[in-house]
Amino acid sequence: MKLFYRIAGLSAFAFFTSLTIHAQCEPDTANCKDTGQPGEFCPKELTELVVDVPFDETITVIPPDTFHYNGKDLVIIHVVVDSVTNLPPGLSYQTNAEVFYPDTAYCIQVSGTPTDTGVYTLRIYVSPTINYLGTPFPVGQVVDSTTVSITVHAPSGINPFAISDFRVLPNVPNPFRDVTRLGFFSPSPDLVKLQVFSILGKLVCEEKLEAQHGENHFRFNGGELEPGAYFYRIRNREAYHSGKILKSE
Repeated sequence: MKLFYRIAGLSAFAFFTSLTIHAQCEPDTANCKDTGQPGEFCPKELTELVVDVPFDETITVIPPDTFHYNGKDLVIIHVVVDSVTNLPPGLSYQTNAEVFYPDTAYCIQVSGTPTDTGVYTLRIYVSPTINYLGTPFPVGQVVDSTTVSITVHAPSGINPFAISDFRVLPNVPNPFRDVTRLGFFSPSPDLVKLQVFSILGKLVCEEKLEAQHGENHFRFNGGELEPGAYFYRIRNREAYHSGKILKSE
């Protein structure tokens, strides 16, 4: 998705950022490239969320190099994102830098456990500094009601609008003491990501699996985990399913 800055409407790149804490993430410079200008963020489509299912994803951002001001496209020196509002309850955003410079890749870690369903259109507050007649000029805080939104579904697992034979299989045993087997059915060979989260949303396991057509199984060793409830998510290129497992004493 391309990023365009204008004084009355900033682009979606700022939707992902917050300055309070630095994220421990790495931008995906191999797959996210700003080939056409101005600016880019990846992935192109955001994962839709499910209530009470922990979420953790990294977004790569490349800010644009120009800003439309007083009828002209002026060079951006840097951009500071002051705040983001109307986030889904339970989610937070962390960036890996306080200041974003043009044509440089940054990453944003998006995490938390959503608590309410709905479509959340985000509102951002950004302070760009531009090169105006050879002098750094702070434009001041700009408010934008961006069209970028996050959808949170009821806890029914997969996005109900997605049509796919991809599905999870019952994990056995559940509850488990040390090891349980997580399974899923894949309609075709595919690359699948498995994530397991604690009840507080901490990522405790992440694996990328080369799925074969038909039933696939993963041996999850949770022997070192504390007893309690954990959530897992299995995702292919088109859809995802989630479930709950219980670690016994």
